Amino acid sequence: MNRLKNRIPRRCASRILISWLILAALARSGWTVEPKIQRIDFVGLQRMSKEKAAEAFGLTPGSALRLEELSKNAQALLNKLAEAGHYFSRIDSIRYSVSADSSQALVCVFVFEGAPVVQGDLSLQGLDSLQQSQLGGRFQSRPGRPLDPGRIQDDLDDALNQLELRGHPFCRFDLHSLNLDSLDENRQALTVNWKAALGPRLRLNEIQIAGNRVTKKNVILRELRLRPGDIYDPRKISRIRSRLTKLGYFQQVEEPQVFWTQGEEGGLLLRVVEGTASRFDGLLGYVPASGSQKGYFTGLLDIALGNLLGTGRALEAHWQKRDQKTQDIKLAYWEPWIAGWPVSAGVSFSQLIQDTVYVQREFGIQFSAPLLENLAIIGQLASVSISPDSIGSYVQGLLRSRTLTASIGVEYDSRDDRINPHHGVYYSTSVQAGRKKNHGPSEVIVLQEAKDLINNKKIFLDLEWYLPTLKRQLIAWSLHGRQMKSSEGTLPLPDQFRLGGARTLRGYREDQFRGAAVAWSNLEWRYLLGRRSRVFLFADGGYFSTQSKDVQHNAFKLGYGLGFRLETGLGMMGVDYGMAQGEGLMNGKVHVGLVNEF
Repeated sequence: MNRLKNRIPRRCASRILISWLILAALARSGWTVEPKIQRIDFVGLQRMSKEKAAEAFGLTPGSALRLEELSKNAQALLNKLAEAGHYFSRIDSIRYSVSADSSQALVCVFVFEGAPVVQGDLSLQGLDSLQQSQLGGRFQSRPGRPLDPGRIQDDLDDALNQLELRGHPFCRFDLHSLNLDSLDENRQALTVNWKAALGPRLRLNEIQIAGNRVTKKNVILRELRLRPGDIYDPRKISRIRSRLTKLGYFQQVEEPQVFWTQGEEGGLLLRVVEGTASRFDGLLGYVPASGSQKGYFTGLLDIALGNLLGTGRALEAHWQKRDQKTQDIKLAYWEPWIAGWPVSAGVSFSQLIQDTVYVQREFGIQFSAPLLENLAIIGQLASVSISPDSIGSYVQGLLRSRTLTASIGVEYDSRDDRINPHHGVYYSTSVQAGRKKNHGPSEVIVLQEAKDLINNKKIFLDLEWYLPTLKRQLIAWSLHGRQMKSSEGTLPLPDQFRLGGARTLRGYREDQFRGAAVAWSNLEWRYLLGRRSRVFLFADGGYFSTQSKDVQHNAFKLGYGLGFRLETGLGMMGVDYGMAQGEGLMNGKVHVGLVNEF
């Protein structure tokens, strides 16, 4: 639909009289210095002030007089007059005089404003009286106001949007007539009549999907939240692309295309390009020698099998070696859409061997259910057991225990890409309540005067924000917090949170710090090299608080450095070089990672 202003007859004649003979004579006489305007005057203005006219004309006292630019100045003034409703204005002539020494000039612009054109009636034909009343009541164009084609176009766009919300995706307005009437000798009114072509009130009886080689059709259909026969709703259609993209199965999802078949029947066409839903993530770290301690390697392996057999199910396996004597493993399975409802659930098992002193095992059941488009409720039930060896029990005072926990929280995610986001926000917070029972050794329980039953509470907070700045650049900022409150006087080592390493506080060893409360923040400036590649500078800050007996220790640590993520034939390669606060350049920690998608 072309804009209305292209259809309004505008007899804006501009008769600018510039004496080229004088210009040539001045050039021959050696006028090499541009004269400065001493005064500029406008003759014929009735409604527009001379100050606004001078501002639009672009010449003010003291500015240089350039004859070759006078035509541009005149057109700028005519455009300003048209914005004020004077569509029949014209400039009769521009006269100027130059002083004998060519240093100063007087300019006089003769203007004919013409009668202003105001808005007349704006009618929509082809609609019933109720539709005309509802749509017309939303118009910002009012009879008697200065004519503004842009405002009329906005009103028509709003009317089209309202009709589309009522199930008419193919509606349009055709210009029926334009009438210019003289209200009086000083005003004219433009009446615009549009004829509406509503088209069918479309029912989506068919949904076609193209490009899904692995993902089953029913897996895609259930994410659309549409049923056969639903009336077309642009709000639902606009959410489809975002929903399918967040699944992580597709490399590209095109905007849905609406088509009409017959009568009031139609459908949707979805085109997708499947990506790699599974990944292999490897991370290698090296801790340099310090004093008598030799340097050693740390490592991490993550294997995630997503969209198993095209069903949307997921399986994950995790292994990590934190230091020379500590390692942990984790297995998890995720089942989406339980019993046909948009509720997902999973089971998990993890085991941590800490310094060969104790073994921690956890069995968990998780669930997630959507509340709003980007907001979900999350929860977990878990059983955690601690099994120390004799050294852990009798030397470090660790007790055999089992804790039953339940957590509930919310999760918000508006990121455009989960691997390499360009913009968006991720937020998650949850509260966990647990009941712990100590099982022995009995002599250690008596010695430590430990309680048999203990109540625990944990709070989790995660926030990520991605803000685009300049071209191919963005700021990535995150804030994370963990806190545990317990009826125990001194929190045992297995119950404390860990801090440090590639995923929390770079520049420090993996899990170098522990505490009942930890918090860390990561700030990165990123320069995007491609869809998945980037280089960045980072600054990390971390806080931990721990208490032993009656002594509480708090500390804040800083880390900084640089790194890159590079998409290669082997996968996504990542290298971070981080330096801890107070350490030299050669004492930094190197974190090397490789993510292979398949």
